[in-house]
Amino acid sequence: MLKPHHRAELVFDLVTEIGADGRNSRTFVSRDHQLDAEIVIKQVAKASLASPDEFFAEAQALYAGAHPNVVQIHYACQDADHVFLAMPYYRNGSVKGLITGRHMTVREIVTVACQVLTGLHNIHAKRLIHFDVKPDNILLSPRGEALLSDFGLAKQMRFSGQADQDRHYTPMIPPEAFRTDRFDATFDIFQMGLTLYRMCVGNEAFHAQLAAFGPGIQDRPGFQFAVSNGRFPDRAAFPPHVPNRLRTIVKKCIEVSPSDRYGSAIEVANALALIDDETLDWRLETTPDRRMWTKNETGTQHSFTINANGSCVLYKSKDGGPPRRVSDGCRQSITEKEAQKLLGSY
Repeated sequence: MLKPHHRAELVFDLVTEIGADGRNSRTFVSRDHQLDAEIVIKQVAKASLASPDEFFAEAQALYAGAHPNVVQIHYACQDADHVFLAMPYYRNGSVKGLITGRHMTVREIVTVACQVLTGLHNIHAKRLIHFDVKPDNILLSPRGEALLSDFGLAKQMRFSGQADQDRHYTPMIPPEAFRTDRFDATFDIFQMGLTLYRMCVGNEAFHAQLAAFGPGIQDRPGFQFAVSNGRFPDRAAFPPHVPNRLRTIVKKCIEVSPSDRYGSAIEVANALALIDDETLDWRLETTPDRRMWTKNETGTQHSFTINANGSCVLYKSKDGGPPRRVSDGCRQSITEKEAQKLLGSY
């Protein structure tokens, strides 16, 4: 007679801690002896869980969500004190790294976002709500493709299309979370919109806005008021190279009322696919005394700088030749709207 189940051993070394997923979990680069491979292990103390099943639900969600743009799961296991979730190790890091200390081009934003939205659409089609979409949880494969990760907060939808959730990552919280604990997929759409916003403005600009509420969001009533009334994040703070169509998509994703947002991830992806603008490849670099945009198209190099005093200068060079000033882009002062128009015309 066959046994109802078989228990086996796994051996792995926790080599280097690479991040903490929360108060009760830790993440390590690890060496799996059976696979002879470098992997990532997420470790959670059993004492912090009502039941190991609570944690294994994340593994089940990842397994059910198998998709090219969703992080795969190798295995889940436990010992006497901890439960473990094993995943591939992505050396390229996350989108958070792409927007910290640098800016993405619009083309990069659209490409990454469409990949994430494809994975998110697959998750929703399996009647799961992710509940933790943010730059940290979008990993980059060796080929630079975006993969949605960390399903620790994911919940299965009821027949109504909603799921209960009372745990939130505060900076990415949608307005409805201040008044209810039952949500539909538009919760993820809001967080995807806020992720897009951070990709557009940069992590430093986003956290500078967050700092207005004090360290660790000490002014919670003020933060709640700002989120609930569409004042955080600042919908007018986009840099000039971000085209109007992308701004409109982001603002629709983060509408205060869930019914005013896109109804599905695929709708957002379809809207992003329509972006075709001269500003797609401008790359922004910032210093304390200037903002500079550069792009190179078929051998033609453009460089546009706005100085701290408001003056600006535009240079153009072709096939490695000397840069020449473009009179239309050289002014004593320029507004953000004028800069946006100028960038859109070159």
